[in-house]
Amino acid sequence: MYLLSERLKDLRDELQLDQKEMGEKVNLSSSAYGYYEQGRNEPSLETLMNIAKIFNVSTDYLLGLSHTRENPVYYSVSDTINLSNAEMDTLQKLKDTGLLEELSEDPSNNVDRLHRYWQFIKHERSKG
Repeated sequence: MYLLSERLKDLRDELQLDQKEMGEKVNLSSSAYGYYEQGRNEPSLETLMNIAKIFNVSTDYLLGLSHTRENPVYYSVSDTINLSNAEMDTLQKLKDTGLLEELSEDPSNNVDRLHRYWQFIKHERSKG
């Protein structure tokens, strides 16, 4: 659980807390909490959830299963379409610019064209 111990140290440092203060926040002694940061002990699920709440990160992030601090949120648009926060933000920006409406006039052709343009832009950007 090397990544857990490293992330605990880094997050605690970001909040400018010492191990004693962090231990108090999760109802542990400073040495018990310190063992988590040293990788000598692992927190219970309840303690892990409390730590995640204190640091405002997901348990997946603490455990190294994700490199994103937050839990992704998905919006169910239909039975087959779920969108993340980032995708919803992108749709809003497309709508704000009027591009979403234009794409919707002939979705099959317009989305294909947009995809080809996007691939071209990515290719040109990778060249140099």
